Amino acid sequence: MKTIMLRAGIAMFALSAMSANAAGLLDKYTVGFSNAIDTPEASAVAYNWDTKTLMVANDEETSDGRSIFGEYDLSGNKVATIVINGCLSLGSAQCDPEGLAYIGGGQYVVAEERYQDIALLTQTGSSAGTRTYTAFQDAPTISIGPDAGNSGLEGIAFNRVTGDYYGVKERTPETIWKISGADFGTETATVTTLFNAETLPGMNRLSDVAVLSNGIFAGTPFGDNLLVLSGLSFKILEVTQAGDVVSSFDLSGFQSLVDPAGEGGKFEGLTVDDWGNIYLVSDDGDGPNQSYLVKLNFNSAVPEPATWAMMITGFGLVGGATRRKARRTATA
Repeated sequence: MKTIMLRAGIAMFALSAMSANAAGLLDKYTVGFSNAIDTPEASAVAYNWDTKTLMVANDEETSDGRSIFGEYDLSGNKVATIVINGCLSLGSAQCDPEGLAYIGGGQYVVAEERYQDIALLTQTGSSAGTRTYTAFQDAPTISIGPDAGNSGLEGIAFNRVTGDYYGVKERTPETIWKISGADFGTETATVTTLFNAETLPGMNRLSDVAVLSNGIFAGTPFGDNLLVLSGLSFKILEVTQAGDVVSSFDLSGFQSLVDPAGEGGKFEGLTVDDWGNIYLVSDDGDGPNQSYLVKLNFNSAVPEPATWAMMITGFGLVGGATRRKARRTATA
């Protein structure tokens, strides 16, 4: 009887904790830090769950056609410079990597805004704090849509549970795509529009998207939801895949930090780590050439997956001990 009551109590605790969070996930966040970083024109950020680091993209090429990304630890300290060659090989328009997602095994997928392609990047070399990845012209590439100029594919996210990608088109029209069955061997995928993103309230242009299923939120009521960023509106929305808004986070308090000169500085990328913390990067617009990495801490009473496992194991031990005690009593 005690074991049954204990299990029931734990189940009730789990349901109440999740229900509290399901009411508004973004209400559970507080500011962790805001660090200046030396990756200028930061356009995207991706969490690497294998190395527990962050890759930050730069959306402008050097004069010799290289993209210089940066890798940072979870405290915002730079640990490596990342070089991707061949930016000028993409075509006559500006090379514009605006989205970035980690997909496991040391590989990243980068989203090119103007051509609306996603390309698979694999590390090809390293030396003295610098690593190189697949050159753009050599990277397997999947087309997500037709050329769109400076209003196209602005962000990309990868769901490691399902293998699906999600992409956002910045404007005309604002769009959220689901990209299924992506095969970089055949360079094919199925692209569908999730919902009419232009109905999302207060979102003037879309900047990035993140999934909630890759870490602590997997298996929770909000695990299938998406985070959608509008840098121009200084806002994050938590939305269902049907387009319903669940919660929001106001980023306007950072405007004087990321856009001190009123030159268009704004948040361009976001990602979520294993523990639910959110990381954002800002570019400097036409301002003082300073990018920032901001962390939003997730604060919740919901136990992490490892804690749940320990608790469940503990229940089993308690139940087993109770049954053994009952058998010994009966035998006596």
